[in-house]
Amino acid sequence: MIVRLDKYLAGLGLVSRRDAGRAVKAWHVFVDGELAKKSDVKITEWQIISYLGQDIQVREHVYVLLHKPQWYVCSELDEGGHLSYKVLLEECVYAPMLHVAGRLDQDTEWLVLCTSDGQFTHDIISPKKKQEKEYYVSLRDPISDEDIKKLELWVELDDGYLTMPAQVQRLSEKDIQLTIHEWKYHQVKRMVESLDNEVVYLRRDRIGDWTLEGLEKWERRYIDKE
Repeated sequence: MIVRLDKYLAGLGLVSRRDAGRAVKAWHVFVDGELAKKSDVKITEWQIISYLGQDIQVREHVYVLLHKPQWYVCSELDEGGHLSYKVLLEECVYAPMLHVAGRLDQDTEWLVLCTSDGQFTHDIISPKKKQEKEYYVSLRDPISDEDIKKLELWVELDDGYLTMPAQVQRLSEKDIQLTIHEWKYHQVKRMVESLDNEVVYLRRDRIGDWTLEGLEKWERRYIDKE
């Protein structure tokens, strides 16, 4: 990764590219402890930019695990009277670079992956990659063994889509652990609706090997791609 200093600062939303030049001239910007002399100087990954006393590690892509509570939306802006997940990233310097790798409904909580890497997002949501997404699901009505077998084979959603086989573990008469590989709109809720039942509580516990172990609500941590 090689990028211009002013472009990187602008991408973080700290300053416009024009104002980045002014900041350099005002001796406000350092790279690896040395005063930056030009705003178009080339920087590379893992260098440290100091801007107005704030140290920022240059990273091509950023990956963040976020513990999203209910009633936050996975949209870039507030929506429908609910705050954007971006509010939970206000103190993250990389926040302007990040987007959600697989949305989570406003009434669904726990695990959200945020990244600046478009290919990573594609790999997470593409059914061809068979990335597992595990959910804790509480239902309105008891679920029968027959309905569990349907989920494990396939169910037809309201638009005619036939789901891939899921893994289901019964936790109680109204609670299951459901693991799916696709990422369709409101998929878990629609799968349950196909059984003439309804989701009353939904929590995403895992994506691939990533979980929220050790993270409280509203907390986040950086992760590696692999």
